[in-house]
Amino acid sequence: MIKHIVSFKLKEEHKDKTQIIKKALEALPSKINQIIGFEVGINISDSVAAYDIVLVSEFISLKELNEYRIHPEHIKVTEIIALYKSESMVVDYQIN
Repeated sequence: MIKHIVSFKLKEEHKDKTQIIKKALEALPSKINQIIGFEVGINISDSVAAYDIVLVSEFISLKELNEYRIHPEHIKVTEIIALYKSESMVVDYQIN
């Protein structure tokens, strides 16, 4: 199994867009069959190092993760997020 974790830091003027992004992300599992696990969280920490939104998703293999990455519905959501984010970070790892 592959875990795919992405964190987003929003531009200061777009900190109010977390629910828009969360809703767009949460619509993906019903549209993309490769997703087997999916969770979106909004940060509650006041740490300056904190990111605003995190996505934790699961895929059977790297092949399915790569298919997800190029899926048209996923690309639509990444375009929405790109309007509001200042930074993002990704960690993909395999669970044996």
